[in-house]
Amino acid sequence: MSNKPKKRFFANHSKSSAVVISLVIHAILIVVALSFVAVTVIQREDNQFAGKQVVRPRKQLKKLKVPVKIKKQRKPKLRKRLVAKNLNRKIPEIQMPEITGIKGGIGSMGGDGGVSGIGFSMPEIDFFGAKAKGEKVVFVVHFGPMTGVGLDATPYTRMTAYIIRKRLEDMVVSMPEYTLFNVISYYVYDAVAIAPSMMLATADNKQKVVNWMESVNPLEGNYDNCFDWKGARQSINQAKGNWPTLVDHGLPFYSLKWAYPYQVPQKTAGKYLPEGKNYIHWSRGVAWAILTQKPDTIFVLTTNYVDSWGLGDDGEPSKIMASYKKMFMDIYGPDKKTWPTINVVVLTNAGAGSQGAYNVLNSQFSPIWKGTKGTGSVIEDISEYMTEEEKELMHQYRLEYGTSRK
Repeated sequence: MSNKPKKRFFANHSKSSAVVISLVIHAILIVVALSFVAVTVIQREDNQFAGKQVVRPRKQLKKLKVPVKIKKQRKPKLRKRLVAKNLNRKIPEIQMPEITGIKGGIGSMGGDGGVSGIGFSMPEIDFFGAKAKGEKVVFVVHFGPMTGVGLDATPYTRMTAYIIRKRLEDMVVSMPEYTLFNVISYYVYDAVAIAPSMMLATADNKQKVVNWMESVNPLEGNYDNCFDWKGARQSINQAKGNWPTLVDHGLPFYSLKWAYPYQVPQKTAGKYLPEGKNYIHWSRGVAWAILTQKPDTIFVLTTNYVDSWGLGDDGEPSKIMASYKKMFMDIYGPDKKTWPTINVVVLTNAGAGSQGAYNVLNSQFSPIWKGTKGTGSVIEDISEYMTEEEKELMHQYRLEYGTSRK
């Protein structure tokens, strides 16, 4: 029996055991690794909005400066039986008030724009029988000696100029306040305006016209006419070439209270008239209106026709009208609907028949008012435009002075 110790299995197979152990360990590690799953969960919290009370300062309301009167209206009483009807409703036409300070007249002006463009009708102005619509109006009025019947007038003959002034006042006073207007007075080589630009027909501006003309050609007094400037002549002539220049000092008692004298600059006149010519008398007033005021309606009151470069030429009215059309193109543009109308009133001189005045209107002035789609009128008898008080005053002067002139 041998006493040698028995060798163990792992001792006899040490190399193989190590391999087996290593395999077992790796197998265990693989199993363990496979048993773990890495999961990352990102959980987002829901957005929550919390309202925060903001204290805002409260401003105390101011009281209205202009008191407002609130009229209490009665509650309408409803009828027990209500009947429905199929009604054809027409859109009402909103008509602006017609200025009716002077009676008579024919025709009217069409056209669009301005107040009529938004559904309103422009006011219709009746100026001694010449009618036209407009919201920008210029009056070109003769205040010279012929409205008082010559240089040797009496209070009786001066009633004509007085009535023209009074009716012009009435016309301006009756204008709606949204109307723009201006007035220029003329006589041969003088033309003087009340203001350099259009005035809104407010109560203050209406009163300004009354004040401006109040002293013009008074019924009584020893004087010639309102354009006899006396000591103010130099100031008037200097102001003509420097428009607009105000002259309000040294004027005689029978003239306008103040004046903005005007004449068309020679360079401007040369653009529209033959070389060396210029506008005078009524044509200067109309040129002033077009070049400086841009109205849509012009009214001319005159006793006769005087052209700008000589009397007796039958072609002159057409030439004047041609020059105005050139102005219209420059000032208003090519759209003829925007061009103004020129409306002419011819005054019949006292003691003369009205046929001569109609001849002046229809032959000499015809290219002017017809060429602008205006209207024309003749004052046959100034007494037709007098109030009862004015007729009584004229009657008293007739008894005192008769029809003779002093």
